[in-house]
Amino acid sequence: MPSKIERAVDRYKARIDQTLADGKVTKREADALIRDAKDGHFTELEAHYLSGFVDRKKRSFDPQAREKLVAFVHQEMATLATIAGDTGLAKPRRQPKLSEEAEKTGKVTFDARPGRLTVDGYGFDDPLQGQLGDCYFICALAAVAKSRPELLAKAVKTNRDGTYTVTFHERKPGATKTKPVQVTIDGSFANRAGRLEYASARETKELWPLIFEKAYAAWKGGFDAIESGMAATALEALTGATADFFPVTSLQEPAELYARLEEACAAQGCVVALSKPWDPSERGIVADHAYTVLGVEERGGKQYVRLRNPWGEKEPDYGGKDDGVFSMPLEKFMTSFATVECARP
Repeated sequence: MPSKIERAVDRYKARIDQTLADGKVTKREADALIRDAKDGHFTELEAHYLSGFVDRKKRSFDPQAREKLVAFVHQEMATLATIAGDTGLAKPRRQPKLSEEAEKTGKVTFDARPGRLTVDGYGFDDPLQGQLGDCYFICALAAVAKSRPELLAKAVKTNRDGTYTVTFHERKPGATKTKPVQVTIDGSFANRAGRLEYASARETKELWPLIFEKAYAAWKGGFDAIESGMAATALEALTGATADFFPVTSLQEPAELYARLEEACAAQGCVVALSKPWDPSERGIVADHAYTVLGVEERGGKQYVRLRNPWGEKEPDYGGKDDGVFSMPLEKFMTSFATVECARP
C-alpha cells in the first residue's frame, strides 16, 4: 500500500496530467497550473513534476503556455534552492517505525545483522535500494560516496554498546546555515523471511548504507516519512552544503546543459538526476526515478552523461554489465530526465 506521501504525489501528478485530457494545453490552463502551484507551498517535488510535464507531448502545448511554464519552473527552482532545508524530529526515535506496507504484512521484523561498517571504504556502488521508494536518498548516498567519501566516514560513529550514531545537517526554515543533528540507532535492521526489507549493500557484510538509511528514517519520523523525497534535501543533510537544482527540458541548448552538468560534477560535486515522471524516451530508464550522476565525458565527438541506477541493475542497453552503471548520449539524457540536483560541499 502506498504511503501518505506517495498518495499525495499521485494526486498531484493526476491533477496536472488532467490538463492534457483533451489533448492540448492552452495558455489559460498553464496559468491555472501556476496559480495552483502558488496557492500552497511550492515544493521540490512539484517543481520536478512540472518540469517533466512541460516536455510531455510537447506538440500539444500552445507555445506561449509551454514557455510560461518553463519560465515559472526555472524561477521557482532558483527560489527553492535558497530556502529549502532538511529538518526532522526534535527527538529522533532509536527504532523508526516500519513502512505501512511492511507493517501490515506482519512478516517484517527488526533483527540484528552481523557485519562491518565498511568492507573497502565508502564506494558509490555500495548502496542498493530496497522495498522503499527512497531512491533519491540512496542516490544521494552514492553521490557523496563518489565525490566526498570522507564526509560519510566522519558522519558515522560505532558505539561500544552496538549502536551507531549518525550526524546529519539540519537547516531550519529561514536559516542560512546548518546545524549538526546526531541520531543514534541500534544495530537491528528490517528483515522479511531473512532478506533485508530496505537498503542493502553490494557486499553483504557491509552495513553503512543500512545505517545511514535507518538513521535518516529515525530522524524524519519513520520509513514512510522518507518515501518520495528529493535528493536536494538529502544531499544537504549528508553534506551540510546548500543544494541547487535545475530543470532539464528540450528547450535548452545541449551545450548549455552539458556545461552546467560539467560544472555540477566538478570540484567534488555530488549530483543526482531524476527521470521524467511520464514516459522517458529512452528504453530502460525507469520513470520518476533517481539516478546518481557519476560524471560527463566526450568520446568520438559525442557528449555523454554517466549514471547509476540505485537498484544496482537495470540499465539501457549500452553494453554494460547490468550493474546499474551506464553512459548515455546527452541528447537521450535531455529527453529522459526532468531535473538535476547537486551540492558542492
